[in-house]
Amino acid sequence: MSSGSQHNAGGAMAGYLFQCRLALLRGLQMAKKKPNGQISIEKFDDVAFESEDFSKCLMQAKHSIKPKSLDNASVDLWKSLKVWMDQLAGGIITFNSTKFVLITTATASDGSAASYLRAGSSSEDREKSLALLREAASTSENKTTTVARADFLALTDDQARTLLSQVEILDRHSNLADVMTEIEGELILIAPSNPSLAASYLEGWWMGVVGKCLVEEASASIPVQHLVIKANEIGKTIGGDALPVDDPNSLGVKNYSDEDESQIFVRQMRVVNLPDRIVRRGVEDYYRASAQRSKWARENLLLDEELGKYDAQLEDRWGRKFDAEMATVSPAADNEKLEFGKSICLWATQQSVPLRNVVETWITSGSFHGLSDRLKIGWHPDYETIFKGGPGNGGS
Repeated sequence: MSSGSQHNAGGAMAGYLFQCRLALLRGLQMAKKKPNGQISIEKFDDVAFESEDFSKCLMQAKHSIKPKSLDNASVDLWKSLKVWMDQLAGGIITFNSTKFVLITTATASDGSAASYLRAGSSSEDREKSLALLREAASTSENKTTTVARADFLALTDDQARTLLSQVEILDRHSNLADVMTEIEGELILIAPSNPSLAASYLEGWWMGVVGKCLVEEASASIPVQHLVIKANEIGKTIGGDALPVDDPNSLGVKNYSDEDESQIFVRQMRVVNLPDRIVRRGVEDYYRASAQRSKWARENLLLDEELGKYDAQLEDRWGRKFDAEMATVSPAADNEKLEFGKSICLWATQQSVPLRNVVETWITSGSFHGLSDRLKIGWHPDYETIFKGGPGNGGS
């Protein structure tokens, strides 16, 4: 890939992340004033805030990696006007019910059309903007904005004035990184000890919700109340000495594949003839628990040797259970040993041993499988003999 195409791809990705992150920030801010509102991404516009089934505020979000000017012929400006004019022409929204906002990292120089559309602009300022936009629409030769400029020129003066009276330009806006800092500021009260971690977890949840709306429910809106509830939930989980627990589905772990059959922890389950469904669940628990443990480690949330002590606790529990069952059942025949192994494995996968504040069966089960992968524990009475030497030995 050429450096030019890499830059374009990076800019597009930054723009999309900016749009989603900006919606999160504005949603947190909106919650203070209209907690019963709705947020939508790319339903009416890049970002929309709604109530009572119609859009109250439509936002176009434009991000630029390099410094950029929002001049009278700006593509970003004309693209935004085009979107709003199309929605008005289609009857999706009405002139008097909706506020149109262009949020951009670009700068509108003094005396430009966009500069006269900032918040608090007077009617005289908006008249100046109209004149400048009419001139730019007539004289610009930019092919990208040809249709938008023609549509604007087709508006009557009254229609153009009404449109511009509803437009607000927020230029020189915080960039992608700085918006995240502002989100952290919004979360300082619910997570005073670690607002950056709270923001990271909230954004992870938010991206999942937005993705679901875009892919599965393209016209769906997200209640602001859900954002408030999730933010408070995260604040509680990372308060004090608590370990935050991710939604297992958000950890991005790989699904089961035939390649997993070579893993010792999978072979340990296979050697006692566990059903395929249980084996696949075990693989899922293993990868999820590994991902969560790794994330805690990356975020420096673990105390010294905390995971090692937890694994030692699990190993001790397994040992007591294993020895007690061996003394009680004394399996000798092959079928007895298989039933014994099944029983021990199923017992382990149903435990919920606390790891600090975390009591999750999938973490305990996945950690047990991690120990079995290292042959610290096993299910079959003869697991040490069967798997002696590690991968590539026995269990087939």
